[in-house]
Amino acid sequence: MEIQEWLSSSQRWTPFRADDVQLEFSMLDPYVRMRLVPDGQGGFHASFKAPDVYGVFQFKVNYWRPGYGSISVAEEVLVRPFRHDEFERFIPAAYPYYASTFSMMVGSFVLGAVVLYHKPIPKAPSKA
Repeated sequence: MEIQEWLSSSQRWTPFRADDVQLEFSMLDPYVRMRLVPDGQGGFHASFKAPDVYGVFQFKVNYWRPGYGSISVAEEVLVRPFRHDEFERFIPAAYPYYASTFSMMVGSFVLGAVVLYHKPIPKAPSKA
């Protein structure tokens, strides 16, 4: 986002300098509210990770400062889940689940080997 102000003394547009411009990323309630970081040339930017909620969200900037006009900007964006071919191959957060799966496979293999290949203990002859 670029914000500029009109300076009547020099009769030209100049970059607006402020550090209190905020961005909201909201559906019904704001999920993310953060300050936009100025770059000194009138540009403001922010980066964040969208929440794991799917739907239509809005980027909103409502800025008001005494002596200036207000800025009200809203833009809709769609947040959707990844398609089946867009996911990472191995997700680092799932490593405990991967480990439990492989330990279950090893345990099942060992149990099957013990059951199949163990020799039964011969019974003692009974006295009748």
